[in-house]
Amino acid sequence: MVKQLGVLCAVLALGACTKTDDSFEREVAAHKVVEARHSGATTPTAVAPPGTLERRVLDLASCSLEGYQIAATCPAMRALTTELSSRGGSKELSLALGRTLLVHRSPAVRVEAAKLMGGDVASRRTIVETARRELLPGARQAFIEILATDGASVPAVATFLLESASHPDPQVRLQALAALTTGAHRSVPGAADTLIALVERDPDPTVRRTACALGGKLGSDALIPLYEKMTARTDDAELYTACMEGVVAMFHNAPSFDTASEAAYRLFLARLSAQPRTEHTPPWSVMSTFCYYSHGADLDKLAAWKARAPWFDAAAVKAVITSVIADRQASWMARSAAVESLVGLGASKDELAALKLGYNPKDAGDRPLLEKIDSALGQ
Repeated sequence: MVKQLGVLCAVLALGACTKTDDSFEREVAAHKVVEARHSGATTPTAVAPPGTLERRVLDLASCSLEGYQIAATCPAMRALTTELSSRGGSKELSLALGRTLLVHRSPAVRVEAAKLMGGDVASRRTIVETARRELLPGARQAFIEILATDGASVPAVATFLLESASHPDPQVRLQALAALTTGAHRSVPGAADTLIALVERDPDPTVRRTACALGGKLGSDALIPLYEKMTARTDDAELYTACMEGVVAMFHNAPSFDTASEAAYRLFLARLSAQPRTEHTPPWSVMSTFCYYSHGADLDKLAAWKARAPWFDAAAVKAVITSVIADRQASWMARSAAVESLVGLGASKDELAALKLGYNPKDAGDRPLLEKIDSALGQ
């Protein structure tokens, strides 16, 4: 996912060869001496030969990162995966050992050590301390993924994720965005403000679009002014589409259905009603929002969402969607996706059949939509 920094990769790749048994023991002993010095201890304790799990993690020094993941084809990674699947007991490194391996020169070892350190607060704080000093973008991305759901319970993690959203590398910012917009971080102070800043000022257009699309998952009405502004103009079709997807997520975040912003719902209907429609407005990607039958929706979650959203008017939504289907200026993809939403909202056979009025089966441009309607009628 991330382009590696060439110079750093070259430096970190040095010494990425497999160690002998003796060198494993010397390496672990050396790291523990360093750790003891940093902790203020005057005499390091004796080091026992590394156990199987520790040895398997150290073997990862022969592996590289592909983006922010350890290469799955690396023999050492395969051996570790086999080892973990066969262990009946603990699959976690101790805090002390994890702290030692987190400063290993191999990024693969550092990443795996963080994965195996457990989810307690002390481990998370230790990973944050190391992640803040991480120079390799791919490794920092991996640390973000490992910590991605802990921001609400561990304040240090929340701070780290917010800091990472302004990291110089755009791939790191994107990883931070993915973490900050999980349901676990809705209560994190500053999350919505960070999303707004990225949408409005980030120099990378991909980051801006991603922030606008994912921001709605926070479900915060603090984002409504941003979405009103960003969907008022359609000159940047890709950004407009992303922000419309964010608006949908604000009130109807499938498949979890864990957001319910009435203001976002009203904005969504207003934008779908806006004319003149074009090839890009409304975006086809939001027109199938209510297509439950093909999205495999959890009906219990959907029912719970409807109870939290008494303002949702299926008839009003169907009327707006029907107007899109009847508007030839809208793209055929948007109109076809709208048919799926009508089915999801319970449109009758008569309502679906009426959609065919004004379309000519002999017209090649009309056929895709007519075929979509016929398919819906046949279900």
